[in-house]
Amino acid sequence: MRTKTNFPKALYIHIPFCESICDYCDFTKLQYFHSFAEKYLVALKKELNEKVTNKELDTIYIGGGTPTSLNDEQFEELLKMVDPLAKSVKEYTVEANPESLTLSKIKLLKKYGVNRVSIGVESTNNQILKSINRKHTFEDVKTAVDNLRENGINNINLDLIIGLPNVSFKMLEKDICNILSLNPNHISCYSLTVHEHTVFYINKIEEPNEEYSYEAYKTINSLLEENGFIHYEVSNWSKPGFESLHNLTYWRNEQYYGLGLGASGYIDNIRYKNTTNFNKYISFKNEIEQEVVTLEDNRQYEIMLRLRTKEGIDVLDFKDKFGYDIYERNKDVIDDYINRGYLLTSARRIVPTFEGMMILDKIYLDLA
Repeated sequence: MRTKTNFPKALYIHIPFCESICDYCDFTKLQYFHSFAEKYLVALKKELNEKVTNKELDTIYIGGGTPTSLNDEQFEELLKMVDPLAKSVKEYTVEANPESLTLSKIKLLKKYGVNRVSIGVESTNNQILKSINRKHTFEDVKTAVDNLRENGINNINLDLIIGLPNVSFKMLEKDICNILSLNPNHISCYSLTVHEHTVFYINKIEEPNEEYSYEAYKTINSLLEENGFIHYEVSNWSKPGFESLHNLTYWRNEQYYGLGLGASGYIDNIRYKNTTNFNKYISFKNEIEQEVVTLEDNRQYEIMLRLRTKEGIDVLDFKDKFGYDIYERNKDVIDDYINRGYLLTSARRIVPTFEGMMILDKIYLDLA
């Protein structure tokens, strides 16, 4: 049995600022102000220099919040800060909102080697966008995608939210068709979650129930697979070869650096989360919550995370890590799920089907 001793090969950086706060959002975020952003970048650079000891990374992901809410000078300062780590990465992603992904920012992305952009679309219906306090239109999305391609950035992800209020199945199908018309390489579809302290929670907006979510994902999966997309993770589809390498780090239960306000990371068998207190963070008082990951914890993470993807669990690798054959120990349970069409066994792997991905919580509990 072995534990993790290798250095993280992935880096996540959180930029908490947004031009406006969406009604459903519960991420660590705050309204953009120039002076706040200036102080934040100073603290972020200090954390980066202190924490990132491995300079040979495979992936970098700058998320938020909205990284593109920074002004051009601040945005370039951020990219300059990261640049020494970006020389040999395979995938370098920056999240963006359509309305703040200006041509000048796109040119900066290209200049500093960013090769993948993830755009928060959420809906392609302008009335729905307005109702949830999004500040862009679908026309803005089209413009952003065109501008990215014209400047040589072709690896594009588009995000949708499933289960927003007043969105019918017909509108959902229209959303997918509109997204497909832009020919992205990757599409993420996340089911709406209503959190405390959000406008949705205050207004008593309800999350979609299991039946609605199942039918929605079934509809989406059918449309996307017909158009050459692979359902490689519960909420993610890609064209062949365009899976998110960075996010696969999480789902493969591998280590990663997490920098910035409220960011999470996983280093040397410790999962940690940075402070969500902005004043403490910019004062270099980054109080960190830590979870020491025992072998038993790691075993459960391995099952839970790897079953989210079409890669599934590698039986031999699992035995090498945890000292037992997961198939042999759970043969009756796994065979039952196979017979009912929820799991497959292929090339020494236990792999979820689409139906299996829809009931992962139950499968995990039965195997953990």
